[in-house]
Amino acid sequence: MTTIDGSNPFYTGNLGQVTTDKQANSLGQQEFLVLLTTQLQNQDPLSPMDNTEFISQMAQFSTVEGIDRVNASVTSLGDMLGGNRVSTAASLLGHSVLVPGNMARVDDQGEIHGMAELSSNVSSMTVTYTDPNTNQPIHVQELGAQVGGMIEFGWDEVPAAIQAVNGQVRVSIMAETENGTISVPASVFARVDSALGGPSSDTITLLVEDYGALDTTEVTAFR
Repeated sequence: MTTIDGSNPFYTGNLGQVTTDKQANSLGQQEFLVLLTTQLQNQDPLSPMDNTEFISQMAQFSTVEGIDRVNASVTSLGDMLGGNRVSTAASLLGHSVLVPGNMARVDDQGEIHGMAELSSNVSSMTVTYTDPNTNQPIHVQELGAQVGGMIEFGWDEVPAAIQAVNGQVRVSIMAETENGTISVPASVFARVDSALGGPSSDTITLLVEDYGALDTTEVTAFR
């Protein structure tokens, strides 16, 4: 079954509660209050601490503490997001993702699948599967009239000889419009061989058979 991503298949959903290092922050504030109390007890009665100075020091401390908490939250959130993206990418290993291109191989079921985007309605659409070594057509599919949009196609009777060697098959698509015959760019489902983490926690790169590196943000459909 083909799953088309309405936003992005690597959305991690509920990330849970982000924890902060409260103990370290509380200890720093306690030390500050102890020092302040000692200063008040030993201050010169003729020249007591100014209230404005006291409030300023407390506000400064609270600001620093708040910044520390925000930084800790952001770091924790980034770690959790990165971990979830890696897990999601790893779950795609061995599956297929949709990539722009016309070179296809059979999947684990011995089938070839892909999609094509039509900018308008067409009176007929033809998908031709060709041996890239001999340029000889292997199979032709007549899909008939189609409405503009994303059109799925597939071949579930790939010859055993091609399946045995996991051979490549070239896909070409032609369509009849009111202005004549046009060539339609194809996208095919290709197998995900591995996943690599990037320099930041939110960057995951998929290595796709025959097509190389593909960022997870570019994935629009998978099988």
